[in-house]
Amino acid sequence: MSRTQRILARIVPQQPLRVLVRAATVCAVAGLVLLALSLRRIERLPTDGTPLKFEAARAHAIMRTLAKEYPYRLPWHANRVKAGDWIASQFRSWGYQPKEMIFSTVVASKRYANMRNIYVELPGTERPNEIIMVLAHYDTPDTTVEGAMDDAGGVGVVMELARVFAKEKPRRTMIFLTTDSEEFGAFWGARTFAREFPRARKIVGALNLDFPAAGKQIGILNLHDGLKQGFTPLWLRELALDSIRSLGDVEASDFSGLMEFVERALLIPPSDHGALLAAGIPTVAWVGQNEDFGALMAKIHHTHNDVAEIMEPETFRTYGQPAERFMRSIDALPKIPKNFRDHRYYKLSERYYIPGAVVTLLHILCFIPFLLFSLSKFGHTLVHRPEARINTVLGNEAKNLFMLIGALLVGYGLMRMLPELKVITEYEVFPATQKSAMLYSPNILAILLVLATVGLVYWAMKRVFSEGTDAAGHVDIRHTFHGIMLTLLITAAFAKNSYLAVLLLLPPAYLWSFVRVGRGTQDRFINLMLLLGGTITMVALVVVMTTVFHVGVAYWYIFLSAAYGLFSAYAVVLFLVAIAIMIRLFRSFVWWKQP
Repeated sequence: MSRTQRILARIVPQQPLRVLVRAATVCAVAGLVLLALSLRRIERLPTDGTPLKFEAARAHAIMRTLAKEYPYRLPWHANRVKAGDWIASQFRSWGYQPKEMIFSTVVASKRYANMRNIYVELPGTERPNEIIMVLAHYDTPDTTVEGAMDDAGGVGVVMELARVFAKEKPRRTMIFLTTDSEEFGAFWGARTFAREFPRARKIVGALNLDFPAAGKQIGILNLHDGLKQGFTPLWLRELALDSIRSLGDVEASDFSGLMEFVERALLIPPSDHGALLAAGIPTVAWVGQNEDFGALMAKIHHTHNDVAEIMEPETFRTYGQPAERFMRSIDALPKIPKNFRDHRYYKLSERYYIPGAVVTLLHILCFIPFLLFSLSKFGHTLVHRPEARINTVLGNEAKNLFMLIGALLVGYGLMRMLPELKVITEYEVFPATQKSAMLYSPNILAILLVLATVGLVYWAMKRVFSEGTDAAGHVDIRHTFHGIMLTLLITAAFAKNSYLAVLLLLPPAYLWSFVRVGRGTQDRFINLMLLLGGTITMVALVVVMTTVFHVGVAYWYIFLSAAYGLFSAYAVVLFLVAIAIMIRLFRSFVWWKQP
């Protein structure tokens, strides 16, 4: 035993499992204490009591005109331009001077340069530099015709609100915005507005009316997720909920607790609020809910069944009046909250939340037992194995892992080039729209091309950097190495999104730590189950996205999301590293062959 090993033998615990149990106990107690000490009661802002003037029949009539007289509001259809002209003319009839914001977008490999946001401003009398905004999109996807619910209904509410406030003198400036290209691109209209509107940073609160419900609306769901970054501040979120509740006959709901955790981890929003939140604009989105929301999303949303006849006038009362209340309540506030953009909190329930710094500490506590366990195993291995053997095995395993990662990264690089190479249809960021036929028709050639490239690159690397001799009896050293690699991966994930790190990496961190070094059939089966178990949250998320949000064939949607950049390059690289670790563990502990 070398001098280094003798030193380690004195300081390294001899039973890593005991380290794990003790660390887990301490961290669990510390987490509960920290949670109890940091729990904060949600402080509510008052809602304004001014009598509401919103007329549901007018909003319903606007929806019907837009849906019936201007169907097919697609980037390539003349009705989209005509619809924009009609919206502008309505704004003028109420005394506004409509403004336009022209931009371009790519849809199905063709660029359209005449996309157009249309908006009006109502100057504030006391605080003109503080802006309240309400918005909805007037374009449609290619899977529908009238787009009455999504989102002529939202446009009807925005325009009726503009009419209501036209002859008033609000304290703060108000903007009524109708966006283009919400269905195509990364909410391109909202993103363009956030980037090009010169006073975007003056917006203190925005409400995105994604769509009112078809049939009888019984509730409104709050959405808060930004596109890759950003989240609705707590004060705005609660004011939106209270504005809905003020009617007394509409249920207000949002994703708190576990569902908020998922929402914050994914940050893949379904509407314009995502682009605004990503730009730092405090925004909340509303989705109308009827008695069977699942059927609504499956049979009406983004289908030819989304027609004016399914929209009830009463729905516009229960959707539009809370929106008016929301705008009046912000306008009536003596002062906007000091940290009105702060989104780092975590809402546990309807009454309590946790500050953002505490959330991060709790996330770290989740991984500390794994970290100490991995370090203990590493030290234990250094003590009980010859240094020469350790260096050989670690060197070989590191070389093989990084060759695999390199091959996967080359494949990812090719994926990002596929739209430009015209192998797959070119879109901007989002892979088509929900329920688009493209999402249900995997391009097997493109997938095979990427897989073949990964295999070829890995084979070439193996030929150049041939694997050295590795003793079959030292899989424990390999396992220790991958524990350290997982620790580095978790650290990198934390730097970007600690919610995502916990959601996707907590199961593999602990389950993969318990793979067996035995070579029997039972050991291999258990190892296989442990490796697959580490992917459980990933699989669950894919199932939810493809069933609830109707984004097509699961593996094809993930492929397209990586190719178009919906998933950030940072996140994709971390995912590929995790896949590489899993493959190497599978090779060592399941698909092992005697050399």
